[in-house]
Amino acid sequence: MKLSRKAAWGLLVLLLLLLLLGTQMPGAWRDEAFRVSHLPWQMTKVAHCVVFAAMTCLARVAPLRWPVALVLAAALAMALLTEGLQHFAANRDPSWLDVGIDMAGAALGLLLALLAQAGRARF
Repeated sequence: MKLSRKAAWGLLVLLLLLLLLGTQMPGAWRDEAFRVSHLPWQMTKVAHCVVFAAMTCLARVAPLRWPVALVLAAALAMALLTEGLQHFAANRDPSWLDVGIDMAGAALGLLLALLAQAGRARF
């Protein structure tokens, strides 16, 4: 599947908005969603990892093709911003562990982009 540059930017902006909205979700809502989901892991941690992986992969591959340093800098800035914004959300606290989870997602996204590019080179 080939995305246009406009569609890639639109998807990247959508992921950023979802990330920012999720970050501002009150802690009570987050806790209730976790309670009713009966998942063995915390949804928000997995969601952050997945969203950061998707954003970095999307930014790294065609048609955007951002340099790795820019992708990592943008991911770190977003991780720090989203954690900092949690000071303003009800019953939420920023966490360095969450910044690490976000950056692990970013690293996963870069790996996926590398694999996607290597797969394309073969064909």
